[in-house]
Amino acid sequence: MGRNVLVVSTVEDAEDALREQLGPDVERIKVVVPVVRQGVLSWLTTDQAAYDRAREQAEHTAEDLPVDAAEASVGEADVELAIQDALATFPADEVVVAVRPEDDAGPIESAALGDLGDSVAGVPVRKIAVAD
Repeated sequence: MGRNVLVVSTVEDAEDALREQLGPDVERIKVVVPVVRQGVLSWLTTDQAAYDRAREQAEHTAEDLPVDAAEASVGEADVELAIQDALATFPADEVVVAVRPEDDAGPIESAALGDLGDSVAGVPVRKIAVAD
C-alpha cells in the first residue's frame, strides 16, 4: 500500500523536483498552492487574480505528478495554516513543501513560511528548495 502525500508548493513548475523527491510508493497526492505570489497591497485584500493563478498552478502540478489519484486546491497564504486545513480532509502520511531558495523568495513567500517546523499535527514535514 502506498503513501498519501500532501504537497504544498510556492514554486511554479516544481513538478520535476517533486517527482524526484516523492519516490515510487506514492498512492495519493493532494497539491495545495498557497496564495503567496501577489503584491503586498493585494495580499492585504482579496486578490482574485492571485487566487486564480494559484488554482491553475495547483491543477497543473497535480496533473503532472505520477499518480492516478491527485487532488488540487488553493491554500491560505500562511503555509502552516494551509497544511492544517488540507490535513482536515486529506489523511497524509507526509507533507512535502516546495519553496524557492531563501535568496529568491519574495517577502510574502518568506513570511508565509513563518516558523514551519518538522511536523504539523503530527505529520512529518519535509521542505525542499526548488529554483525557478
